[in-house]
Amino acid sequence: MKEIIIVMDVDPIYSKKFCNQANKLLGKKYNFITFNNVKQMKKYAEDNKVEALVTTDQFVENFDEVKAKEFYLLNEKDKKTRKEGKKTYIYKLQNVKGILDVLDSDIGKKYDKNKDKLNESCKLILYYSPTYIKNKFELVKRIAKVISKKKKVLIVDFDEFDNYKGMVGLSNIIFDYKESLLDKERLMKEITTEKEQDFIKSVTYPEDFNVISNIDLANIVNEITKLNYDYIFVNADMSFVKCQYILNDADLMVLIRGKDNTKSDKFKSYLKNENQIDIKKVTILDMEKLDKAYLSAFCKQCFKD
Repeated sequence: MKEIIIVMDVDPIYSKKFCNQANKLLGKKYNFITFNNVKQMKKYAEDNKVEALVTTDQFVENFDEVKAKEFYLLNEKDKKTRKEGKKTYIYKLQNVKGILDVLDSDIGKKYDKNKDKLNESCKLILYYSPTYIKNKFELVKRIAKVISKKKKVLIVDFDEFDNYKGMVGLSNIIFDYKESLLDKERLMKEITTEKEQDFIKSVTYPEDFNVISNIDLANIVNEITKLNYDYIFVNADMSFVKCQYILNDADLMVLIRGKDNTKSDKFKSYLKNENQIDIKKVTILDMEKLDKAYLSAFCKQCFKD
């Protein structure tokens, strides 16, 4: 599981930019998030396992009220990093990477990251559209079938109604995750094979997604990438919030565009303007041009190995 690090500076713009850059640099190890107010942050820390809070002395007065394992305090005077109990003081007016190096080194001493290393040969592919696309899941399965001639592919479905009242799938995985029971053996039990394709089907009931956060969902997907597959295909629904942290981890985001391409183009522009991810890992798949030749060229371009 990825450790969660909350960043809350007196300047919310700084906090947002810090998180954006941190997720780019260390997104494979940690989830960096920020909040608009202290009360929301404290509530989140109470309900989730938070590794660290990056903040300032004047912003959070009573650290005993925040449930986090470590506290990193940014200051603009002392350039020397110093530790006092659970508090580590770091010079703020430096490159964000310098601050991250301190955090990563400090946390790395407590956790052996190699024991929880992702399957680096596995590629995570996110299929998304901001608008409803008819037969989108069938398209994802079609692409997987082409790729599976040479590679092992697992399809993970997020559609809330595709597995309604199903006994096997994401709901069981979510329960195991919440109870800290999730492991490779339990994940393998939730894989279904149909027509020579492997699936982790969606939730039993739509509300089952509500018991976990989008960061939890990203952690679950990261656990799935440790299985013995070359590609993990995630069939996302239209909720960008649900899959935004998965997007940070994905090797490729396939943005599927239908008849009206306005929303898809605006969404891609939004990603570029927000500077949330490397826009180079977003590729367009146009449903209006979809034929055998187009799909074959798309697969050769995106799945060169």
